[in-house]
Amino acid sequence: MRKLFLSLLCGAAMIAPAAAETTQRDLEVIGRALGFVEGASGTDRVVAIVYDGGSEAEAQALASTMAGGLSAGRVTLNARLVPLGDLSGLAGADAAVLLGAAAGDAGVFGSASGQGVMTVSTDMGCVESGQCVMGVQSAPSVRIVVNGGARDASSVSFSAAFAMMIEEI
Repeated sequence: MRKLFLSLLCGAAMIAPAAAETTQRDLEVIGRALGFVEGASGTDRVVAIVYDGGSEAEAQALASTMAGGLSAGRVTLNARLVPLGDLSGLAGADAAVLLGAAAGDAGVFGSASGQGVMTVSTDMGCVESGQCVMGVQSAPSVRIVVNGGARDASSVSFSAAFAMMIEEI
């Protein structure tokens, strides 16, 4: 019985998707998507990186990648680190990349959506649960998923051309 349980557990671990770290390529996809947000002006976009204690190293790496501005299509991304415990840093951001526990936190989504900030994560569970407007995967191929309810709650709208490039749930 014990061997059967261990076999099942190991099999489940191999099937379960691992939480992927957000990469520079993911950021570039996010940046290109931000170029399709209606109502945004200029080319600079502030990206709040919302992180918990377990994802701080990933947040620092992303901020470093965007240091001095990361060009992504028609926009330039500029990072702002926002610890999960202090969401005041969301003010004025164009998007919020949610890492670690922030990707499933209803308080983060509520705070961001109340300010019209588009929430995004590489954790597709976040977008499937409605806690993120957009989910992004850049490997092995680009996949962009938008949660229509979360988008509407956040008062985010995209140009019609973007609709042909995404999967909406």
